[in-house]
Amino acid sequence: MYLFYVIVGVLFCVSYADFVRESELDYDGWLQLRLWQAFNDDPMPVFTERGNITVSSVRSGASVVGQNGLLPAQISALKNLAEHDGKYRLKVLARTSSGSEITFLSSVPACYLLGSDLEDIITIWLDSAAEPIAVSISSLGPCILDNPFTNMWTTNVVVRYPDGGPIPDTAMYIQKLEREREARERGETKDNRSFLAKYWMYIVPALIFLLLSSATNPEAAAGGSAQRQ
Repeated sequence: MYLFYVIVGVLFCVSYADFVRESELDYDGWLQLRLWQAFNDDPMPVFTERGNITVSSVRSGASVVGQNGLLPAQISALKNLAEHDGKYRLKVLARTSSGSEITFLSSVPACYLLGSDLEDIITIWLDSAAEPIAVSISSLGPCILDNPFTNMWTTNVVVRYPDGGPIPDTAMYIQKLEREREARERGETKDNRSFLAKYWMYIVPALIFLLLSSATNPEAAAGGSAQRQ
């Protein structure tokens, strides 16, 4: 009986975690991102327009990317950044379907963009209300200083929601309870709990049943008292 209550409780926790995660994804909307890029390593970046990203559904992550190719002077500036261990900087203006606008700044080592032939990953982090809380740029590299094979960006857009937290390992927990029960039956462990602590799961349902029976049949209880008098 005790094991039954434990299993029901654990399954309830797992179902509740799934419900919370589904409720976070319940809202769907769109996002528009305007991108600017900077090739200088000065404290004050000089941004030029790079392109746009439209996320038509934040739930599915479906997106359309439109970007300008790099000019020869921009590729030279990117190589110069890489040679000096500089970072390529990206500014993003995100506009949501609710009408809010937020600006984000991110960066990635320039040599990684050269090593990946201008292939990068733009990750959009959303909160439970599908509002952007961060936008980051990354590239898998490797870090090299050679000219890229192309002057066109290859951008992968990823939409992320916050994790719902770890889910309990139900099977392992049940196995542990079974091992402890078998050990107690074999007498390998001594149970020092009090009578109430050992058998509360039987006593409480019995008391509840008695209280409910008394509440639903008060006349019978009164009649019994009268007869005893």
